[in-house]
Amino acid sequence: MERKITIEEEELYQEDYQIRMLKINHPEGLLEIGGRGMNGKSYYDYNVSGKISVKAMYERGKIGNGDIKEFLVQFRSVLRTVEKYLLNIHCILLDPEYIFYEEDHFYFCYYPPARQDIWEAFHELTEYLVRQADYQDSECVRIVFLLHKETMEENYSLDKIVNECLKNIEEEPGRNLRKETLEEVMNEPMEQRTAYDTREHDWITEQEMGSSILKETENLWTPVKRFLNRHKKSKWGDWDGLYIEEEEL
Repeated sequence: MERKITIEEEELYQEDYQIRMLKINHPEGLLEIGGRGMNGKSYYDYNVSGKISVKAMYERGKIGNGDIKEFLVQFRSVLRTVEKYLLNIHCILLDPEYIFYEEDHFYFCYYPPARQDIWEAFHELTEYLVRQADYQDSECVRIVFLLHKETMEENYSLDKIVNECLKNIEEEPGRNLRKETLEEVMNEPMEQRTAYDTREHDWITEQEMGSSILKETENLWTPVKRFLNRHKKSKWGDWDGLYIEEEEL
């Protein structure tokens, strides 16, 4: 039985080269797509049979460092595949609701009418990763916070940031971290926590005013930063209203 999601667009449907390219080549890592028009609107159907959205998957559990690494590898591959077929990378949806998973593979929605900036979308995705990270996994914490921090930079290179992150991971495959968790850090006496220089966490507080992440207190961010500093590697370097419905046929 086929299962699909449908995204509706308030404009007349026109089948351009993007849809034809996707139908003929079925690029790896992208969901199968079909487009149609009805009553002056456009409908884009995606086959998600046997797959689960990232949003649904991580409502049941936290994201570990293995998940992050595998996601980055496959995301980098999808970016290169999209460019290979002369498609627009800004049409890859990065909302967790539109990223799907099945048997160790992530699948992305390519949405031709998208008007987003993928650099901004990826930064927003890193905010989600920070919220959903497994804070018992020190490597996962390190990766998600560094990803989030670097995507705050203006005009960063998305491909380069992913490459650099994976390079750092691959360069030290046997690296052993001390078995310390964020929970241990947070259990430190309060007087020790508040003694740290608050400037240490300005890199996130100054950039994320108003973000849901900043509902946490300063006393949280100080030990988090200290926790990351204990495990940080060498400096990475300089880096350049959808409607959804689900049907079962």
